[in-house]
Amino acid sequence: MKELQNTLLTSLLNEIDPLEQSKTDAKMEIAAKIGQAMKAKKWKKKDLLEAVGKENPSIITKWLSGTHNFTTETLVELEHALDIKLIHRETKDQVTVKYNVHISQEVGRPEKNSYFNDIMTATLVSKHNKIMEFHA
Repeated sequence: MKELQNTLLTSLLNEIDPLEQSKTDAKMEIAAKIGQAMKAKKWKKKDLLEAVGKENPSIITKWLSGTHNFTTETLVELEHALDIKLIHRETKDQVTVKYNVHISQEVGRPEKNSYFNDIMTATLVSKHNKIMEFHA
């Protein structure tokens, strides 16, 4: 009998689609993280329900079951409520880009009411060189 059970179990496990198994694993992992965060905060289901602004308590049971298919919006709400990360996001270092811009105008013919005159006056570095910095 035991040999038959092992053979049956092995047969069933071999039939599981790897993609479906990955999906199930991810759902279970999310449920476990939610449960761990609730435990760390000493929250009951009711506390989480209030924190995410839901009304139906059965939704928390679904979330903790490991079978719920979460929306991105719900995952973000849970992250904020529980102060945890459920979605991996790439972070990029902030980049500062400096541009050196050379602007020229004929000396004897300045334009009236031009932005050029305002820029040149505001960014005067020397009589002959004017440098502007832009940050992107």
